[in-house]
Amino acid sequence: MEKVVSSNCRRCPYYKNKKCDGEDKNCICKFCPRNLGVCISTRWCKETESALIFD
Repeated sequence: MEKVVSSNCRRCPYYKNKKCDGEDKNCICKFCPRNLGVCISTRWCKETESALIFD
């Protein structure tokens, strides 16, 4: 059976750089209703109204 990865995970830099396998249950990618691609580009979370910082 193939693993289901949310569309937000596919936009996440950690997933793209293979630092995450899409299985983290607490990650914002799993429950955020917004398009994270836009939030990542602007480095601003529209859901929590806070800055996004990626290592």
